[in-house]
Amino acid sequence: MKAQINQREVEYRIEGETGPQQAQVLLADAVDLTAGTAWAAQGYTVAPFLSADEQRQLQQGLEALVREALANAGRPVAPDFPVNQYHQIVGDDRDLHLAVINQTKEYRQEHLPVLAALLEARVSELCGRPVRALNPWDGERFFHLRIVRPNRADNNPLHRDVWLPDYRDCLNIYVPVTGSTPDSSLTLVPGSHWWPENRTERTRGGAVYNGVSFTVPAVTGAAEPLEIIRPNPGPEEVLLFSPYLLHGGAVNLNPDETRISLEMRFWAV
Repeated sequence: MKAQINQREVEYRIEGETGPQQAQVLLADAVDLTAGTAWAAQGYTVAPFLSADEQRQLQQGLEALVREALANAGRPVAPDFPVNQYHQIVGDDRDLHLAVINQTKEYRQEHLPVLAALLEARVSELCGRPVRALNPWDGERFFHLRIVRPNRADNNPLHRDVWLPDYRDCLNIYVPVTGSTPDSSLTLVPGSHWWPENRTERTRGGAVYNGVSFTVPAVTGAAEPLEIIRPNPGPEEVLLFSPYLLHGGAVNLNPDETRISLEMRFWAV
């Protein structure tokens, strides 16, 4: 599938069985945590996040987790190693990269460098109602670090989170840690949280994307061009967005910088 991100052409190689979709708007039967906000129609907003000291503590602590994951995978680095150069250590070593990702893809919230309550309070302010980072479907409290090397197939495919049932009724955050630029930050399709399912074509189950298997289905095409953008939050900002939006496919086009970001989900209290 060919697409344009900020008017720059990219190509996704998606494999998986496809089938017709219903004219159903998934958000119409769900909790819409964007409702009543100034950004409800777009489905996302970029806004200031924590205080400067809290943001610095969060960023430095998350960078330390990446260094720890490298050490646990058998590739220790110096305490001041710049993690945006992760790709220089890992290169094309698939096994080493997976050994790191298997640690960073899911952390319990006690490993957050700041209190989760700080994030919950700010997200509550932005959506205008109290939320918490507790998944009601499984009772778990997790966060994730996304590591995307430049010009490699590390990013997930274009999808809706809610094609997996555990991610209904929530809001997502994307917080830059390092290497998040206009050429690497998360991509999304504004307004697509209200699209009916038959407006795009997707795989029935998990997709194989650029040779990598994912549990989430992936978009394989659309009847009209997809207007994919990178909102590109700055280092002291957060991208808050609906999981019903089409997002992902955020190939890292940086020439020599790994993109690392914090991802976390919030549900109404």
